[in-house]
Amino acid sequence: MKKIALTFAALPVLISCSSGNSSSSNTTPLINISSVTVGKMAGDSQASQFSTVIKFTNGNNKLSNWQFGFYMPRSFDTVVTTQQSVNPDLLMQICIENSTSCANLKYQTTSSITSQDLSAGYTTVLAPEGSFILESGVNYVVSLLHNNQWNAGNYSAVPQNFFITSGSQVSNIPTTTTTYQLLDYDETAVNTQISQHINTIWANSNSFSESINLIPSPVAYVAGTGSYTLQSGIVIHNELNTDNTVANFYRDDLAKDLGISATVDNQANATSGIIIKQLSDASLIANNQEGYQIVVGNGVVYVYALNNTGALYALQSLRQLWNQNPTLAAATITDYPRFKYRGVLLDTARHFFSVAEIKVLIDLALVHKINTLHMHFADDEGTRIGLAAYPSIKSVADVRGYPNSITALMFIQGNLDITNFNDLTYPQYNTTYTGTYSLNDLAELVSYANKRGITIIPEIDTPGHARSLIKAFPDELVDPNDKSDFISVQGYTDDVLPVCTYNSTTSVGPKFTTLFDSIFNQAATIFNNQSTLYAINNEISVGGDEVSSGAWTNDSSCSGQWASLSALGKSQLFFQMFAAKNPNLKISGWQQYIQTDETALGQNVVPAAQAGHVWIWNTSTGGIPQAKVLAESGYPVVLDYADETYFDLAYNPAITEPGFTWATGFSDTQAALMSAVSATQTVNQIAPAYQQNILGLEGTLWAENLATYDHMIYMALPKMAGLAEAGWSPASITDINNQVNWQSLSTRLGCGQTGFLVYLNKLFAVHYRGYPNGIALEVPSSSCPKN
Repeated sequence: MKKIALTFAALPVLISCSSGNSSSSNTTPLINISSVTVGKMAGDSQASQFSTVIKFTNGNNKLSNWQFGFYMPRSFDTVVTTQQSVNPDLLMQICIENSTSCANLKYQTTSSITSQDLSAGYTTVLAPEGSFILESGVNYVVSLLHNNQWNAGNYSAVPQNFFITSGSQVSNIPTTTTTYQLLDYDETAVNTQISQHINTIWANSNSFSESINLIPSPVAYVAGTGSYTLQSGIVIHNELNTDNTVANFYRDDLAKDLGISATVDNQANATSGIIIKQLSDASLIANNQEGYQIVVGNGVVYVYALNNTGALYALQSLRQLWNQNPTLAAATITDYPRFKYRGVLLDTARHFFSVAEIKVLIDLALVHKINTLHMHFADDEGTRIGLAAYPSIKSVADVRGYPNSITALMFIQGNLDITNFNDLTYPQYNTTYTGTYSLNDLAELVSYANKRGITIIPEIDTPGHARSLIKAFPDELVDPNDKSDFISVQGYTDDVLPVCTYNSTTSVGPKFTTLFDSIFNQAATIFNNQSTLYAINNEISVGGDEVSSGAWTNDSSCSGQWASLSALGKSQLFFQMFAAKNPNLKISGWQQYIQTDETALGQNVVPAAQAGHVWIWNTSTGGIPQAKVLAESGYPVVLDYADETYFDLAYNPAITEPGFTWATGFSDTQAALMSAVSATQTVNQIAPAYQQNILGLEGTLWAENLATYDHMIYMALPKMAGLAEAGWSPASITDINNQVNWQSLSTRLGCGQTGFLVYLNKLFAVHYRGYPNGIALEVPSSSCPKN
């Protein structure tokens, strides 16, 4: 990555080119933070409670009318209702060090969502109650005591990107890793835990031994006699059809990888070179549309497939092999996927990724034989689909950072992020951060993905997670009848749509209904008519996850059929009404748009016939019974079990490893591979007639912490290989007596001199986790001895 110098307020600022469009102004820090202590302290009596103490010196002129703030993925708001109890014991105070001169601190909020934000979500802004002047040269202690949102275990979770405002002046306050003390972090104990985990999963691997060095493992490999050396002048004969898109990929990849010049023709009955032909007996690949067979003989390579997709996946296998050795050993490879859906979710709402960066992710997906890109375009922190009819999406919903309407959100600190290899300056509190995909951008991505066999499914998260849209359209999306007091998982108190007014004349109902229907129909249309095998026309994901239990509890618009429903029940009824009003749409979402948290189907839900995909985000323990109910009710289910395939979670519990740890302490490559076992367990619990409703697996790249392209790649690789193996390779390889083929997969990933990770770095120059030493960080040291 390169640094780009932008100018704002006559001050040069360095920013990452992968972090949307950013600009900010900096001043000399007024405050010097000497220490930040986080952990269990006196009075933290509940398991979920922790306290934070921040010590600082005012190194400049005295300050009055000041506000002090930071980012931390915890809320410091207090919401206590019948449904929720967030921070009931929270005490916040500032004192002169070693003095009784103190003031209570108050969490700063605005009275209206149309106002410029103060605190919002994980961005906390505090101010003293009454007058409390910060005198020059004086030491102060900020105490934030008894927060019940769970302790911090790594640098991703600590308070960071501190700032102080006084009038219109903003000063960003630096910290380093040495500033922090995590009271409950024991480095020795964590290192022991990591070592034990690595040794345990290695010992618990099944005994599968690969016959060929491919990822994912093929269904069958039979060695032959002889070989074929690829060299310039080779001809790729496409006898499959007259569409030479895939044949041209063969030609281009030979040139890129080996410097070999090749030509493409449609000659029939060729006997040399690479010959792409129709597979006459589809039963050889279990009648699977994505399957293929490769036969390498003396002087010829035959590729048999039913269509271009199968020929494209054959190329991925051949490409791995010729990068190992341009002399291909004679063999027959028969291959097809275990599951028809093998996906990756990319969250572009929390952090924006450029079209060029997404194309690299698409290329990586193809190499892993992944066929779906599930794109999360809208959330509380931003909306990235630029619809020409709605300019306020671009002018409001995709813009954040003080002093914009949407404040700085999810702004992790660059020098605490070990993936910040290029020492980029990340967005700060007063950085204006933007990014929208135009219709041309989206058309370009769809075309690029489809040519590589990958379907793009769009997602606009509602009716919670909708704050950026509400900010852009307050007249349509704010119901004055709703006086509910609630807080979302991410700390927002104003991020739900007025669902009880949908398709009614109540309050904002007519305007809300028109806007909602229009946005979703326009978004679905953008992604229509994709050319991939399993694309569904008019599919749009409504999200539907994590609606606060306190939402709409004091909303007079929720009368009649709405009155007796829980918040989740209201959300589901809203989607049912939306589906009925828009029968042209295939409506997808997370399991909560269909299902209660106790696994039963909701009382009023989108019918199975109108559902495109239902993704399950729960851990495998809770997700398996949810999947059973959904599949046996006819819904098409994709498993995104958070303890296995949430790629954004931390690889291990080390303080420096980025990512959250709420679902597991070890979201590593072996965990992704374990999704093969969980998939087997899921399918086996379902009545045989409905087992085909488990469509497959997906890995998620939620972007709360993914501030840059490098960070995204670090979390994706090598985990994506575990997902690929689990989703493509047969269970007879990946799941033997509930044990996965971890030793085999890690051997193929390699230790940095050879292997799949070296191959990925050669093709795409990606800085995978552990680069340049392959999978060494995830296996016993004896398996990857130091060079």
